[in-house]
Amino acid sequence: GAASTQPSFGLVCLGSVARKAGADVTVIEASAFDLGVDETFRQIAAIRPNIVGISSTTIGITSSGLLAERIKKELPATLTIIGGCHATSLPEETLAEFSSFDIAVFGEGEQTLTDIIARYELNTNALSDIPGTVTRSGSGVVRAAGRDMISNLDDLPMPDWSLLPGFPSAYRPSPARIKRMPCASVVLTRGCPNACTFCDRSVFGRQCRSYTPAYAVEMFKQLRYKYGVKEINIEDDTFIISKTRVEEFCNRLIADKVDIAWSCLGRADRAEPAMLKLMKKAGCWHISFGIESGDPEILRMANKNLDIRQMNEAVNNAKKAGMRSKGFFMVGFPKETPATIKATIELVRNIPLDDISVMQLTPFPGSELYAQAAQYGTFDRDWKKMNAIHSVFIPNGMTLAELDSARSAILSAFYSRPDVLLSQLLHVLRNPRLIPYFAKASLSLFSIIRNRNDGRNES
Repeated sequence: GAASTQPSFGLVCLGSVARKAGADVTVIEASAFDLGVDETFRQIAAIRPNIVGISSTTIGITSSGLLAERIKKELPATLTIIGGCHATSLPEETLAEFSSFDIAVFGEGEQTLTDIIARYELNTNALSDIPGTVTRSGSGVVRAAGRDMISNLDDLPMPDWSLLPGFPSAYRPSPARIKRMPCASVVLTRGCPNACTFCDRSVFGRQCRSYTPAYAVEMFKQLRYKYGVKEINIEDDTFIISKTRVEEFCNRLIADKVDIAWSCLGRADRAEPAMLKLMKKAGCWHISFGIESGDPEILRMANKNLDIRQMNEAVNNAKKAGMRSKGFFMVGFPKETPATIKATIELVRNIPLDDISVMQLTPFPGSELYAQAAQYGTFDRDWKKMNAIHSVFIPNGMTLAELDSARSAILSAFYSRPDVLLSQLLHVLRNPRLIPYFAKASLSLFSIIRNRNDGRNES
């Protein structure tokens, strides 16, 4: 009800690379502006481009296929490229399912897109062996060699924010993660060395790479002083993985007196008190942790490699540093039971978070769980339903109704706490511009809780 409408950082990076390669670039932010297939195609048809690149998650892949179908029907000469996490995980299957995609790009897209543009300028038929692509060959497909990950992210051109329509005032993040507007989102690291079974690491790999602190601070300065952005969400899961890099980044922001507020995500075992205090001094006021479950055995099976003690300690460290915190939780893990759900409810009743998000566990393509789900329960592989809200995976021993009720119960247990309600109220009073967005979020929350109670009454 009050979801993020932030632009895709990936599109800004790809657009900048395409411009450097000599292309005339237009970005259509279909997701952020909630554009359907018809309106998105109308904007594409007005441009009549030679190449259309579509970035898609699993939940959006069917709509992306319909969009490509419209393009091929009315602009048959246009080359259609599909990229993003879904195409990276299932490139052959994606081309087989959607006949209007000409090329699927897997992995990081910057160098591959540069090669596609260069080859297209020379000969539109010479696209079949570009590393990082799957292309059509007769009735089949051909997978080219993979491409090495970009080792030095500073070699990439600065993201071109001018490509975004209405930037920055037309976009906003979730109200829980903002206190100053306008706002932007960035990703400063790529790759994750952790092995959580529910995560897809196929696009950026397992080796963590990052922009240097100097490059990252320059990006912040450009957003602040060229575009008027006052707050930045750092969206990568591995931002605080390197203590020395975070410290240099913060010290540069402080030394250059960059007037910016920012938030980030982090792992509990990296949230050291001294580093959090330095982050707060540099403008960070909010940090989110992936907690997932309150049951130790669920965390062990998910390869989280964290325990409840570390979660509590990290949240307390953030609070002592003067930062607000949010916890991400999921329900429906393999071997989930009413008892494990109860453990999560007990955790959210006591852990000193300011906000939580609860999603249904979804075995996304590219994750370890995607291949193993059938061993642990019933898995509906309908890509259109994989939005982390619908329960597509139901673990053995539980029902769909129980999973839906569990999500509502966790939210209800947390947001009925007096200290949480007071924290939310104070945050809104300090930032009155957020009142309309918090009102929408509250209505959505109450709707979820009411549906749970209605279901209980009917049963």
